[in-house]
Amino acid sequence: MSMLASLYARIRRLPRALKARQEQRRSQIGEILSDERVRQAIASEAQRLDRPAFELEREAHQRLESMSAHYHHNTVRWLDPLFGLLLRHLYPRIEFEGLQRLQQLSESYQLVYLPAHRSHIDYLLISWGLYQRGLPLPHIAAGENLNLPLVGRILKRGGAVFLRRSFLDDPLYTCLVRVYLEQLLLKEHSFELFIEGQRSRTGRLLPPKLGLLEMLLSHGEQQKAAPLALVPISVNYDLCLDNSQYQRELAGTPKRPESLLGLLSSITLLFRRCGGAYLKVGEPLFTAPTQARQPTPEIAQQVMQQISGATLASETARVATLVLGGADNSIQRQSLEQGIADINQLLPGLGVALPAGDQPPQQLLKSVIRRQQLSLYGQHLVASEKQSGELCYYRNNLAHALIMPGLLLLLAARLPAPNRSTLTRLMNALEPYIAAEFTLAPQALSAQQTREVLLTQGLLRAEGIYLRPRESLLALALMRLAETLLLRQYLLVRLIAQQPEIREQQLVETTCALATHIHRWYGHQAPDYADERQLKPLVDTLERQHLLNRREGRLSAARDLSPILRVGRKLLPDVLIRESDHWLSQH
Repeated sequence: MSMLASLYARIRRLPRALKARQEQRRSQIGEILSDERVRQAIASEAQRLDRPAFELEREAHQRLESMSAHYHHNTVRWLDPLFGLLLRHLYPRIEFEGLQRLQQLSESYQLVYLPAHRSHIDYLLISWGLYQRGLPLPHIAAGENLNLPLVGRILKRGGAVFLRRSFLDDPLYTCLVRVYLEQLLLKEHSFELFIEGQRSRTGRLLPPKLGLLEMLLSHGEQQKAAPLALVPISVNYDLCLDNSQYQRELAGTPKRPESLLGLLSSITLLFRRCGGAYLKVGEPLFTAPTQARQPTPEIAQQVMQQISGATLASETARVATLVLGGADNSIQRQSLEQGIADINQLLPGLGVALPAGDQPPQQLLKSVIRRQQLSLYGQHLVASEKQSGELCYYRNNLAHALIMPGLLLLLAARLPAPNRSTLTRLMNALEPYIAAEFTLAPQALSAQQTREVLLTQGLLRAEGIYLRPRESLLALALMRLAETLLLRQYLLVRLIAQQPEIREQQLVETTCALATHIHRWYGHQAPDYADERQLKPLVDTLERQHLLNRREGRLSAARDLSPILRVGRKLLPDVLIRESDHWLSQH
């Protein structure tokens, strides 16, 4: 009877609790609307659009209702066992590293979590991990496309703040977001922002979005603000549930709008067993009102570098690197097991950690086969075209750590006289262009250190005064990784050099089309090369290095590019150069 009485009392208190929360929300929205900056923004928009101010105020009220979180601790407490059961089923091996430090940090700093965005599962994994360690859940910046019927209400009660993907061209909406964020921070709520602004379709880190981060940092400069700790978070999975969708989008299929029906149709994915999920906290960055801070782009880049430095090498990332680096996508099982042992030995020397519960190579391959990421035929492991495309995503999770060793091995293999000084000079010259496409970790090794690691690991050997790569599956895979990158960069420079002037968008589109054709023709699996966003940072770097001029969206060579093209021809197979020449002559 006592249990029934307690339940009855809780039910009776429910209407009063709901009413109190509604009053609190109305008070919060009223406080924002009465802010002088919001009043001025409404008046300015009313004048600009020739509309009554009261209409814009009503729209502002609706926008705040739509975006604002309605955090409810009881909802989180009730959902915790369900989400824990779901996550443990999907990912039997979940590893969190670095969360224990955050409890101490939260006593002196206001925490701003800045994770990489791999999957929709990221929301659950991060929040669940924080909740398990007794940390307050942050308010989370989420796309308004996730504000679905029923689902949106639950997410709001978990702290979701639904925002447009792009809004800086809307002065009133921007002002509402800024004041709302300030209100949250003044009440000492922690905040979570996926710094890339969207999920990466390729597995590489995307360039950071600066708008919301700038708002948070600007608030942190106010005297009344608490000092901020910016917390980079790396998230990786042995099997990313979103990957099949990513491959369809890279192949040209339009992205489907989020919908409740689409969500329900994806429920079957939740019955899969996906291996491991790995979350690691990078080194935090600190700001305080009393300190002059760096420009936002520099802070954002440092966060991205810390995310790269915190990346763990998942099972699938290691296997994908080896499988896609072979002459074809079929490898003898014993050879692949040896390749896994070799890459496991190499990665710690490069500053990349393995999972704490890492499996031996034989068991690791069994898990990959069980997840249907590779197929076993006798003693050979084979990747189908679909599997190869999906494996590219996981290879790219780790590519930032392996690209410089791969480049050094490629130089040693293709140059006629690769002595130590020549290799170091070329590595240093190429590093800015590599960094334009990959976010290199802050602890990334120098060219000399990389060379010594490769010599120690037996991937590089001395032949008199020259250095040559040893024949092994891992060495071949690393060289193939570097070759695919250099090919696309060579093609971009080639297009700039062959004509007096070209539109920037045309250059990017043509380079992507040509690179995709070459890779398919030559047998390289690289569907991510259809992603034009990866080339734009390279164009910026070429401009900073005074290799090209940019004027009104048109690009031209700033100096003779033939020396760069000659180096490219030395490093790339002749057959690729000839096929690119043929393709360009036809287009």
